[in-house]
Amino acid sequence: MSNIDQPDQAKRPDVRQSPKTLRLTFRVADGTVQLISHERLQMICPPSIGELPQARKHGGFWMELRDKSDHVIFHRLIHSPLAGSVEVHSPDGRIRREFGDVKESIFEVLLPDKPDAASVTLMGESLDVTKVSALQAGSAELARFDIPRGERGSTQ
Repeated sequence: MSNIDQPDQAKRPDVRQSPKTLRLTFRVADGTVQLISHERLQMICPPSIGELPQARKHGGFWMELRDKSDHVIFHRLIHSPLAGSVEVHSPDGRIRREFGDVKESIFEVLLPDKPDAASVTLMGESLDVTKVSALQAGSAELARFDIPRGERGSTQ
């Protein structure tokens, strides 16, 4: 089927998959984020789902892959890096959130290994799950890292 048969195809961004994937491993502790290792994988990167969230407008957490001009070329939605809470369902039907004391977590993100990528940015509400006011302000940049060089490496 050609683009003529699908008129909205011309409006979509380039969705061709990168033949390589960059696996980044992050550590979150004491309110800071560290990129602790990277590995380039010979696999097609899973696609991004949904529209790109906007800082200060949308909540949640996501990673942005950016080019040298600071334009977002890919995004990946992620769970809270410090998921220190659970929903508690009472027999009477009420639901409440209980917060735990999570001090550290490690998470991985798969991003396309694109030659024009210059940096990766963690966007989110707050790394302190007890700050309700941060949740009301929407997401903002929490950390930014240059794209690491080499096939694999550790920064620890």
